[in-house]
Amino acid sequence: MAKSNRKIPINDIWLASYQKLKNNAPELTLQGTRVVFEFDTTPEFYKIATEYNSNPDVALLDFISVVRRLRAEMLMTKGLEGKK
Repeated sequence: MAKSNRKIPINDIWLASYQKLKNNAPELTLQGTRVVFEFDTTPEFYKIATEYNSNPDVALLDFISVVRRLRAEMLMTKGLEGKK
């Protein structure tokens, strides 16, 4: 089976953070003035997204920590691209 190079763009920081919490980190790209979280098209992405949509129990402090780090990365990406 050929591996696809397609990426799934996500604008939802909460889903992106949950993916990262489950060890599926996004690639951050700037599209216009928005930062988009892009994930590889894999079965793992869909499995984690389905799990997220089922409202799972998560360790709150761990999740919030990931959200904060991802938001900082997002702002840094936005700031660095804006200075070019």
